[in-house]
Amino acid sequence: MSDAIQENQIVSAASVPSQSEMAQLSTAIQEWKRVHDELVEARQDIREKGKRVKVLEEVIMRIMKKNNIGALDLRSSGGRLLYKRKAAKTGMNPKTLMKALTEHMKSESKAAEAVEFITKNRESKVRESLAYERNQTMDED
Repeated sequence: MSDAIQENQIVSAASVPSQSEMAQLSTAIQEWKRVHDELVEARQDIREKGKRVKVLEEVIMRIMKKNNIGALDLRSSGGRLLYKRKAAKTGMNPKTLMKALTEHMKSESKAAEAVEFITKNRESKVRESLAYERNQTMDED
């Protein structure tokens, strides 16, 4: 009986964080929040710059395509700007898979069974992360 009591005390003692761990946790959370906020801001900045680059690329490609220009030498950087064209496969979603299997198997019901089997047996990954939610009442003050 005493072994069970000792084991229970050890488990409960292990689950109680020490003062230094709590101080470390508090510091880590404050630093994490600060870096997280910086990261969110940087991502927004990157997103805006990405949109600007995309608009400029469309203008440049339209002009290059219209004038049949395959490459431009850039004096300022010493590099070249190339107009490239590449074909890529579309994503493999259930709708695309169903269409291809129906055509291949000549049976919509067999294709539906195959899609269901593939969907149910897909490999899944578990990801762990922290999420930060702003407290609306604190932001308004």
